[in-house]
Amino acid sequence: MKGRLLALILFLPLPGCGVLFPYLYDAQTLHDRLAVSMTKDQVLKRLGKPDRVVQEQGAQAIWEYRLYPKGEWAAYLIHCPFFPNCYFPAEAGHPYHVVLQDDRLCLWGTPDVVHPLIDRVCGSGAAAGSREPTGRGVRISVTPLFMPPRIAPLPQRLAVVPVNGAVDSEINSWLDFTLNFLRTRHRDLLLVEREELRRLFEELGMHYGGHVDDDTAISLGRLVGADSLLIYRLIVPEDYARSAAFELRLLKIETGTTLFRQMALAQAPSIDSIARPARPSSAAPVGLRPAITKAAAYGFASLLAAFGDNPLGLVPDYKASGEGITVTDVLQGGPGFLAGLRAGDLIVASNGTPVGHWFEALPVPARLTVARNGQPLELEVR
Repeated sequence: MKGRLLALILFLPLPGCGVLFPYLYDAQTLHDRLAVSMTKDQVLKRLGKPDRVVQEQGAQAIWEYRLYPKGEWAAYLIHCPFFPNCYFPAEAGHPYHVVLQDDRLCLWGTPDVVHPLIDRVCGSGAAAGSREPTGRGVRISVTPLFMPPRIAPLPQRLAVVPVNGAVDSEINSWLDFTLNFLRTRHRDLLLVEREELRRLFEELGMHYGGHVDDDTAISLGRLVGADSLLIYRLIVPEDYARSAAFELRLLKIETGTTLFRQMALAQAPSIDSIARPARPSSAAPVGLRPAITKAAAYGFASLLAAFGDNPLGLVPDYKASGEGITVTDVLQGGPGFLAGLRAGDLIVASNGTPVGHWFEALPVPARLTVARNGQPLELEVR
C-alpha cells in the first residue's frame, strides 16, 4: 500500500511537466527578450546557445532555436491530466531563426518570414574581414529634414541627457563620437560628465534615461552648472514593426528656450511590401537596425550643421571607407542641396584639394568635384 501511494505521489507531478516544459520555450520569449540593439553576447545570454547554426558566412550568422508557438502551452494544460506521458512533448518545437550581422541582432522570426527579408533588411553576408556596413542597399525612406539655422552663441558647458529609456550602445557611442568631434572644433565647449549626471539622478531618486519633462531637465542642468542641455531619445515602436525615430533637442537653461530641435523618422520596408508569407505566422517582428542607424545619421548631421560644422548640410555615409565623402543625402534647403548634390554622389575634391573623409572641413563657397555614377561632375556651392 505504501509503495502504491509513493508511486502515485511521484506520478502526479509529471503532467505538470508537460505544461511547464513547452511554456519555458514559448515563442513569446523572442518578443520579450530580444531587441534590435543587442550584441551577439546579449542574444546568447537571453536565449542561450542555438539548437543549430544554419549559416555562418563572413559577417552574417543565422541561428535556429526550437520554440513553441505563443499560447501552445494551453493545449498541454488540457491534454496532460488525461495522458500520463504528456511530460514528453507531443511534437518538437517549431524553428525560429535569429539573424546576426556584424555580431549584432538584425532580424528574427519564423524561417518563412525571415529568409525573404535577410538581404534587404540586413544585407547579404559579406566575406570575412569585410567592412561592408550592415544593411547597405536596404531602401530606408527618411522624412526630409531641413537645414537648421546656426546656433548663436554656442553652448560653453553642455549636459547631455537621454529620455524615455533611450538605451542603445551603438547610438550612444555614435553620440559620444559626435560630441568629441565638436569639442575638437570648439575648444571652449565643455561636456558635463555622464557619471556626474547619473549620480545626480540617483540622488534625486530618478532614473537616468527615463522620462523627464523640460522643467525638470532644466533644473537638473542648473544643478550641474550647465548653460545648455542636449536631450536625445530613440523611439522604436513596441512591435519593432517598421519605423524608428531619433530626436535631438538643445535647450538654453537660462531661458528654457529651444535652440535646436530635429526629429528624424526612418521607415524600413514592410513585410507585405517585400514578401507575403505562405501561411499566417506568429513570427517575431523585423529588426530595425538599418532604420535606427539611418535616423541617427540624419539627426547627428543636423546637429553638426547647427554648430556650423556641416556647412554643406551633408548626411554622409559614416561607415564608408576609402577616399572622398559618400553622400547618403543632403539636408533640404542647405548649400549642398541648392548646389545639386544627390544621394550616392562621391565628393572627391573641394577647390581642387582632394577630400579624404567626412569629418574634413569643407568651406562654403566652394567648387566641388563629384563622381556621380562613375562620371566626374563640377558643382558650385554658394
